[in-house]
Amino acid sequence: MNHVQAKFEIFELMHNYILSIDSHDNEQFADNFTADGIYESPWGTADGREAIIGTIGYWHGSGITAGKRHFVGSIQIRELAEDSAKVESSYWVAEAATSPGIVATGYYTDILRKENGVWKIATRKQVVDPSFKMNS
Repeated sequence: MNHVQAKFEIFELMHNYILSIDSHDNEQFADNFTADGIYESPWGTADGREAIIGTIGYWHGSGITAGKRHFVGSIQIRELAEDSAKVESSYWVAEAATSPGIVATGYYTDILRKENGVWKIATRKQVVDPSFKMNS
């Protein structure tokens, strides 16, 4: 296994995930996950591709992502094997439509798996830091 290439591909996945939130392309967002991926957030758990598409669609429709820009922070690959990895990363969300500012911060704990030779998120647990206010 080429560790440098694997790490690059994993870092690219983390960035693609964040960018797919702001693109509002729900299919592209779901493409970051394995077919049987699980996304656990403070607002519920989405189990499988259709549920993940439904969750991101709901968030976009509810307005929680409107006028926001999402950023990935530090990424740490905790374990790396041929076809699996454990990754932790931080994120922040900025207000982009009105006055600039940080809306939320938090972190992800992920288990990644290669699916058809491509790194994907098999399970993602999102934690939002306590400073987040729903109406921010």
